[in-house]
Amino acid sequence: MRRLIWPVLFLFLFILQGAVGVFYTGWFAADLPLLGVYAHAILRGPKFGSISGLCVGFLEDAMLPGVFGYHMLTRTFLGFGLGHLKGKIFKDNFVYHLPTIGIISLVLRFVYFFIALALGMPISSLGRYCLDSLGLACGNMLMVIPIVCLASFIYEWIKQEDISY
Repeated sequence: MRRLIWPVLFLFLFILQGAVGVFYTGWFAADLPLLGVYAHAILRGPKFGSISGLCVGFLEDAMLPGVFGYHMLTRTFLGFGLGHLKGKIFKDNFVYHLPTIGIISLVLRFVYFFIALALGMPISSLGRYCLDSLGLACGNMLMVIPIVCLASFIYEWIKQEDISY
């Protein structure tokens, strides 16, 4: 029964992301669903990481304007790739999460920029896009530790009840 907390957590992150987007429109932001997929993949492995990435990516593609399928594809690959690193690099050192999510955020933003350029976005918006990308990477780096700690707490809480977990 405790396993149902994962979908609730992801829905909470979506709602919080939407609420923050309404009340705060500055350049400093965080992609909370991405951080949720990151934490889930690190804790559960490639299978669950890719499943959560696919579901979160589908919801993001359905709610956001832009290229449909981009979020599904990138979040699925991210969940699968980070799931393979489960326990190997990030065992107990939280400092490694900061540069990892920063680099991931910047790579995802610039891949999307090149897709948007191919679809007709003017090159003159590159400066503003770089500034927004830097704000997103900094915001994700700031929020990754609390999200990973929350996901670790949930993981251990579920593990207490369910031996097969």
